[in-house]
Amino acid sequence: MAPIDASNLLKPRNDLPWSLSPPPKPYWSRPFVIDNQPARAFAERLVTDERLDRALLRDQVEGELSALSAAKKRFWMAEYCFLEKFMSFDQLAVYAPGFISLSRVMPRKQVICRRMVIKRYLDTADLPSSRFVSRLRNRFTRSSILLYPAEKIFIAADKFVQFATRSADQSKRANRRRVIMLLRSLHMMTDQEICEQFRRPSDYHNELKLLSELARHYKIDISDVFTISAVEISQFWRPDIGSDDPLL
Repeated sequence: MAPIDASNLLKPRNDLPWSLSPPPKPYWSRPFVIDNQPARAFAERLVTDERLDRALLRDQVEGELSALSAAKKRFWMAEYCFLEKFMSFDQLAVYAPGFISLSRVMPRKQVICRRMVIKRYLDTADLPSSRFVSRLRNRFTRSSILLYPAEKIFIAADKFVQFATRSADQSKRANRRRVIMLLRSLHMMTDQEICEQFRRPSDYHNELKLLSELARHYKIDISDVFTISAVEISQFWRPDIGSDDPLL
């Protein structure tokens, strides 16, 4: 019998008990990242689909920043454009009011000083040494000051260390294993757990589409998924860095 493509497991469930208008999950609350050509292409397509909404939101943010001096406006618009590179439109839309408020009360010098503090804090962490982890680290160092309040930023930094460590190995074998574990975990979730995990139907459907593409890319079949035991799933998700996020 020919292998059955695991993407067949990824049909969306019907009548899930979604909450009304929940906020999207913060960017850094993910347990790990899969960084390969299919995942990057998928993310680029989402950005393209959102381009009109993103442009309108950017114009609104720029309009709000117009009350600042020219130098401050350039600085804060550069920060917003940086966040645009990796955050979804839903994440940006929820965060934009806080970003505008921050631009009015936080001096540029304070932003830079806090980044230096986070950089030095991460210098003491036992992070894997690679260009990929360095890019993640630079992204977190710059964005964390904008996304987290001072009293939660070191909690977020500790979570980031776990995130980066779990994401460090981007080999084909490691990413294939991650996809299999995600497929098996998704299959085992209750309807309520799916709603708690993804919060919004659009995020759930996008995850299914991405995993379908990754399952085909790595030639994963159903037997690869169903040979994974509950014990393996439990071990894979420890520590669960997706929970207890400072912005959840």
